[in-house]
Amino acid sequence: MEILRLVLGGALLTLGVFVMVTAVIGNYKFQYVLQRMHAAGLGDTMGIALILLGIVVLRGTWLLALKCLVVLVLLELTSPVASHMILKMEIENGSPAGPDAKSAKKASGKAGKRRGAKGK
Repeated sequence: MEILRLVLGGALLTLGVFVMVTAVIGNYKFQYVLQRMHAAGLGDTMGIALILLGIVVLRGTWLLALKCLVVLVLLELTSPVASHMILKMEIENGSPAGPDAKSAKKASGKAGKRRGAKGK
């Protein structure tokens, strides 16, 4: 039984670290804000969840499981808010949100203007 717990806990930790590393690689590989946010948002949530689950399986105490659950709930509540705020900032600053955004701005002749902004 102890060996099964060690193998399962180690596998969860390894999988969590793998997910986090691929999220970091995705942040460097992708060029556009939405793609980077997708990689970071999914990678940190899933990676940390797997790592915390692996720690709980390895240690096996209820108090530790409760603490890890609180951390996971707080992460699940704050990660979408942070992603939304980053996206909102990028849109308000006029940064392109995707691969077709630059060509769409050039074609429409409205490069640098925000939607909904009143002209002065």
